[in-house]
Formats: sequence, C-alpha cells, structure tokens
Amino acid sequence: MSSSKVLKELNELKVEWKKQYLQFTPAQKERYAELLTKRREIVSQWYKEGKVSTPSKLTPKLVKEEAK
Repeated sequence: MSSSKVLKELNELKVEWKKQYLQFTPAQKERYAELLTKRREIVSQWYKEGKVSTPSKLTPKLVKEEAK
C-alpha cells in the first residue's frame, strides 16, 4: 500500500472518530493501529534512504566565520 493511500485512510478514520464522539469501534481501533504501524515503517524507510530533509549542522569554525 502506498504512502498516500495509508495517509488518506488514516485521515478518513480520524474523521469517523470525530463523528463518533471521539471513540473508535474495536475494528476501527485495529485498522488504525495497522495503518499507523505501516505509516511509521514507510517514514523510517525514507530516513534510511536519505529521502527526508534534515537540518545541516554548522561546525564551530563556520559559525565564527559567519559572525565576522
């Protein structure tokens, strides 16, 4: 299942959760947990592959030069 489909289904479950007075049915709880696990796996894979932008670290030498 692609990332966009997982995210879309998670959002649909969140809308249902709001309509149901902030409660999931047991089947919805199970599906939400599955989708959340899948989403976390996808994102962690992106980190491993270097597809996520991370802030660069400035070395102390560069910081001193920029301050001048």
